[in-house]
Amino acid sequence: MEVIDLRSDTVTKPSTAMRAFMMEAEVGDDGYGEDPSVAALERRVAELTGFEAGLFVASGTMGNQVALRTLVQPGDPVIVAARAHLLQFEAGASAKNASIQLLTVDDGMGYPDPSQVADLVRQYRRLQNPIRLIAIENTHMPSGGTPIDGDALTMLFAAADGTPVYIDGARLWNAAVALDVTPALLCQGSVAVSTCLSKGLAAPMGSVLSGSAALISRARVERARLGGRLRQAGIMAAGGLYALDHHMTRLEEDHRRAQRLASLISTQLPATTADVQSVPTNIVLVKVKDPTQSQQRLAGQGVLCNVLPAGDLRLVTHRDLDDRAIELAASRIVASL
Repeated sequence: MEVIDLRSDTVTKPSTAMRAFMMEAEVGDDGYGEDPSVAALERRVAELTGFEAGLFVASGTMGNQVALRTLVQPGDPVIVAARAHLLQFEAGASAKNASIQLLTVDDGMGYPDPSQVADLVRQYRRLQNPIRLIAIENTHMPSGGTPIDGDALTMLFAAADGTPVYIDGARLWNAAVALDVTPALLCQGSVAVSTCLSKGLAAPMGSVLSGSAALISRARVERARLGGRLRQAGIMAAGGLYALDHHMTRLEEDHRRAQRLASLISTQLPATTADVQSVPTNIVLVKVKDPTQSQQRLAGQGVLCNVLPAGDLRLVTHRDLDDRAIELAASRIVASL
């Protein structure tokens, strides 16, 4: 049976062309700042996001943790969305690695509630323990890959009232494509952003933390403290460079296929069986009565998916799935749910 893997957009395999490009990468010891391919990737992502400098890290979680350790001090309060990756999907790393307080606000709109953010900023200033950072996630995965647009960002920056804003931009590229804007526009006013190269872009690994030159200089120390100092990393960085050149514009194909998958499910099953949420990017969320059993039944039919903490089935489209795979997956899902 052909397996259709919809668990995540991180399950993609490097293409033959990407592998060839990586094999030819010029490398050096990045621990000494001597890997030209890593340096090229860092410059490229920093330019795309509108910052001075970048830092190549092994994963999105490492990017977030390096950012926190660089931007705040132990004990500092940091605002995050209630379903943020920083909170739910990093195994308590923010408490273990940065020793900070994560204060949650509602994110039902796909971003932190601006009124709740403003209230916390005011309250903690009165307590003489001011909020040191507000972390947002663009796109917001738990609400179905919702991109945070300019209007929402304007409200969030107003609510922040001068408090620095950090962006977990694991799928920032998807947000930019969906909104038809540059990634830099979505980062304006923020202090730093971490962008992923494997989610959506189909590189084998890595993220880049971007910010001011001074911030990235400090971040290199924190990366080393987390065991992230890399050596001949240019082979992996080359995968990211190739992905930026060849896979960015095709993200709209993932969005189209996700919308097609959602449409096939919703038109063939009643909402009482499978309630499909809106699909702005490449993530389809489906509410079912028993998500764990549904996941198991789908796996038995060769369709792999994840179950989110809230109980939704998560189906993610990506580069390794074509139109035929989407049609086949939908038919199996409809037959199984």
